Amino acid sequence: MIQFTFDSIAKIVPEWENEQERLTFRLVLASVCRSEALHARMDAAGARGPDPDAVGMIALHYDGDLARQVRVILELPEDVWEDLANRADDLLEDSQKEA
Repeated sequence: MIQFTFDSIAKIVPEWENEQERLTFRLVLASVCRSEALHARMDAAGARGPDPDAVGMIALHYDGDLARQVRVILELPEDVWEDLANRADDLLEDSQKEA
């Protein structure tokens, strides 16, 4: 599994729309590592799916009623990562052709 971790920086802007809470924020560059930490948490909670599932977690740190920090973590199986990387390469090539 490959894990991406994104942390927020600067201001978090909360809003409500259609009975959904939304938080808009800037992210620092992702850190990428090999890990199965989220899958282990899913196991511990008894909610594990098939091994190749991609899993994610959003952690919010609050100061009173205001969200002050957001962490977004995604764990992707290596074949999903390969597919994502190939699609990103294709998009970059297409944008360079258009420029």
